[in-house]
Amino acid sequence: MARKRLTGSRQPRQARDVVSWGMIEGRIIMKDRAAEAPFGTLGKLADGRSYVHFERLLPYSVDQVWATLTEQEQLDAWMPGVRFERRLGGRYEIWFGGDCDGPAHVSGEVVAYEPPHVLQLGTIRWELAATDRGCRLIFTDVLVVPEDRTVREIANLVLAGWHHYLDRLDEALAGDPIRTDAPEPDYRKRDLGLGIA
Repeated sequence: MARKRLTGSRQPRQARDVVSWGMIEGRIIMKDRAAEAPFGTLGKLADGRSYVHFERLLPYSVDQVWATLTEQEQLDAWMPGVRFERRLGGRYEIWFGGDCDGPAHVSGEVVAYEPPHVLQLGTIRWELAATDRGCRLIFTDVLVVPEDRTVREIANLVLAGWHHYLDRLDEALAGDPIRTDAPEPDYRKRDLGLGIA
């Protein structure tokens, strides 16, 4: 079933301002004009850890996007393998699958749960805010870099993987078939900025 896209004639409910916890000076916005979806960025937190950041403008209400992020049946359509307790302090588990170059499984605590605006599973955070055309989704994930890998290697893998999942989220919202076999974008040749090697 296709979701109703918002048009100028129907305004979404206005949300309170949502401050992005991962945005810092020095963040470089990368956008591939040939692609439909903006590319992610890499940033550095004050404590020195690196994070990936995506921002997507979606033509759906905050409530529609929240439901697709949090209702299990809808979540299974675009990101199977995610299970979490819908409450602050609950547990979560994510299985990324066998072909994942990073950790195949992560688990931990639901750090933020503020329906319908903020969901944070460990270091993985989604923020939603109403816009005049739908919903602004801000996604961040703090990187865990094993000793045998560089920040650049991990950033390339994580950026490509989350880009792919966010594309699948958009397909789920549109009611389109989910392209599970679509190739992930190649971030290896992109300038990630911040002097990351």
